[in-house]
Amino acid sequence: MLKKVLIGSAVAVLSVAGMAAHAEDVATTITGEPVDIACFLGGKAGEAHAACAKGCAEKGQPIGIAAKGADGKEVVYLALGAEGKAAKDLLAASMGKQVKVTGTVADKGGMKVITVAKVEAAGPAAWKPAVTGSASIQNSAPKVPK
Repeated sequence: MLKKVLIGSAVAVLSVAGMAAHAEDVATTITGEPVDIACFLGGKAGEAHAACAKGCAEKGQPIGIAAKGADGKEVVYLALGAEGKAAKDLLAASMGKQVKVTGTVADKGGMKVITVAKVEAAGPAAWKPAVTGSASIQNSAPKVPK
């Protein structure tokens, strides 16, 4: 009997701990542009670069969401797909366009990551990624050969 109580208690504690861990996973919506990270670091983004970015994304290159942070500065989130989906399947068709992505955000070792569950069109952009070398990450990034 004591064994059953201990096992039942352990299961209850683990269940509550699991729920607490998932309570941190709050859905967040970010508006920005899906970008091929390699090209973005080389200063390329926007509608003029959309076809190239889509091709790179479909080949499996990492995808980011370039957005305006709360402080007004540009921030890039590494985009991962939720529920076993690939980020390219969710975002490749939207490269170079403004979108609203909804998912969970994490900050690990200084890298911002969004696990994307939903993508929808955002309409006309009031903000676009800096692609002329004005972002500090672009000034220090090596050129990536195509």
